[in-house]
Amino acid sequence: MEMSRAAGRFLCVSRDNPGTETEGGHHGPLRNSHRPRAGRPGPSWRVRLEQRRAPSAPASSPQPQPVALALELNPAPPRRVGGPDPGPSARPAHFPPRPEERPMSLRRRLADALRAAPEQSALVDVAASMRLVDIARRFWPRLRPLRGWLLLGLLLLTAAPAISVAEALLYQRLVDDVLVPAALEPLLVLALLYIGLNLASGVVSGADDYLSTYVSQRFLVDLRRDVFSHVLSLPAAAHDRRRLGDTLTRLTSDVAAVERFMVSQVSEGVGALVRLLVLVGALMWMQWQLALASLVVAPMFWWVSTRFARLTRDVSRERRRRGGSLGSVTEEALANAALVQSYGREDRAVATYDGHNRAIAGAELAASRIRALFLPLVDLAELVGVLLVVGLGVWALATDRLTLGGLLAFLTLLMQCFDPVRTLADLVPALYSASAGVERVVELLDEPVGGDRPGATDLPRGPGAVSVRDVSVTYAGAQRPALDGLSLEVAPGEVVALVGPSGSGKSTLGRLLSRQLVADAGVVAIDDHDVAARTAASVRDVVTVVHQEQLMLDASVHDNLVLGRPDATRAEVRAAARTADAHEFVERLPSGYDTRIGQRGRSLSGGQRQRLAIARALLRPGRVLVLDEPTTGLDESAARRLMAALVAGERDRTIIVLTHDPVVLEHVDRVVSLDAAGLVLEVAP
Repeated sequence: MEMSRAAGRFLCVSRDNPGTETEGGHHGPLRNSHRPRAGRPGPSWRVRLEQRRAPSAPASSPQPQPVALALELNPAPPRRVGGPDPGPSARPAHFPPRPEERPMSLRRRLADALRAAPEQSALVDVAASMRLVDIARRFWPRLRPLRGWLLLGLLLLTAAPAISVAEALLYQRLVDDVLVPAALEPLLVLALLYIGLNLASGVVSGADDYLSTYVSQRFLVDLRRDVFSHVLSLPAAAHDRRRLGDTLTRLTSDVAAVERFMVSQVSEGVGALVRLLVLVGALMWMQWQLALASLVVAPMFWWVSTRFARLTRDVSRERRRRGGSLGSVTEEALANAALVQSYGREDRAVATYDGHNRAIAGAELAASRIRALFLPLVDLAELVGVLLVVGLGVWALATDRLTLGGLLAFLTLLMQCFDPVRTLADLVPALYSASAGVERVVELLDEPVGGDRPGATDLPRGPGAVSVRDVSVTYAGAQRPALDGLSLEVAPGEVVALVGPSGSGKSTLGRLLSRQLVADAGVVAIDDHDVAARTAASVRDVVTVVHQEQLMLDASVHDNLVLGRPDATRAEVRAAARTADAHEFVERLPSGYDTRIGQRGRSLSGGQRQRLAIARALLRPGRVLVLDEPTTGLDESAARRLMAALVAGERDRTIIVLTHDPVVLEHVDRVVSLDAAGLVLEVAP
């Protein structure tokens, strides 16, 4: 007998043929004879007999063939005709409840309440987790130059609790020598000492606050600058892959989280530990039995903090990620406000913004629930410690082991001990909370820059010959290469147009020439110098690219034009504008070249922005000029004027035009056509 089981069907095959019907025949389905009790439907099943021939046996084989018995079992009760589903209450008692019908345990409900509800649509991924010690190792080199100031801050942290101990001892003398005997003679001396200690405490506190602010800001300013510089150095493909709003969030609030982790919270933790050691030492000196009793609650503090640290870390990561999503949605909607308005999608944009905003609120509420459960447990531990000390203090008073003033001074110092203990208990959750932002900054810093090769040298200036030999490029995640074996030669001073369908690799060639991208195979050379072996800065001094998207700053026309050459004179600026056919419309602006053009130049038309972008490129001294769709936004007559002026006025430059516009082809020396795979199809004069 052979048996097999699969997805609700049991198959039994007998080696013997009991003389059933011919091959392929079967007995009709046998229904179960079980009859459910009234009002309680039972399970549904049926049996089917099948006779099967072995795969190797011929159709006319006289050998007995096995009989298959198939049992199909459906544990769900059958639906009544014309009536509703009887539901789970009508299910037989011997059937277990479905998972969704089982009651949720109290522990599971509490755990779910302390986590943020899942977000409907996650725009930003969670950064990779890091251990606290790895974070400290990663950023400690940035704090090493400030270690002298950190040592001075540690001395100030030691002085503050020492002053507190002195004040408590004065309080003991005040009770035992002034209040209990009702004597006024010692009061003047004690009052003067109190005033002196108060002034010293103010000086120490002010110096500590200023020093900690100085150290934290030094660390934060340098880190912000370096992260911003790193982001600007990322290749264009990395910027295309990331959402701008999320990057802005990482550059602001997440960078601040690094400072909180490395400076603020670590300083608070060290300061709390120093204060605790000094105060505990004073308590041990005053009455060691009571001091040991007060330390009984310390393990409870540690247990509570470690238990809640993981929950705090998870909620903080989710809160940081959702903050990045909200920043991305905000930036995208505001940057495309005209598009949203023109298509009447304001309500949809607000709904999307509100959804991500509510997701952040959910994470914040989860963090609030964690604090609501964590803080009462800490207060309970404090209360247990105080009551224990009070009880033992009464015993010490009754046995003359401690005076009333000594007990009150002990309780005063004990209450001051709870503040650093609470700080240390909060330290681990706070570090985990800050680590969520630190992980996002580290992920950004670990993005490869694609900088210069070791030993790279500057590209020497030459006539501007361009050579592309067997170049292949494949973008990350792409199904096919953007360029596959492209070869192209452009002589100095030649004007060449590259045409081809979208996706044929024209813009990729512009990125290769300006070192924003490095070829996977082949050589891109300028004046027979491989640009991959030269510094990116020197290559970009020689090659100037005008992108298809008109990129403008929220500044004046003049400031936009001199972006690539700040030392350009007014006369040079006007000459470049005339060559780009921009001078006339600039002069008609309210303040001429000093007119502010708004964010991304939106106060100008697309054609005006395009001409300013070309004028800005002409001010650069580079010998190679790459124009990506230079006539975008221009009518036919304006396009002809622009190309005629460029060809006539820039004969000393090598110009490569990436275009679909047939007007451009009238003004070039040669046309190179690319196919969809980035291969040269034809070269036309």
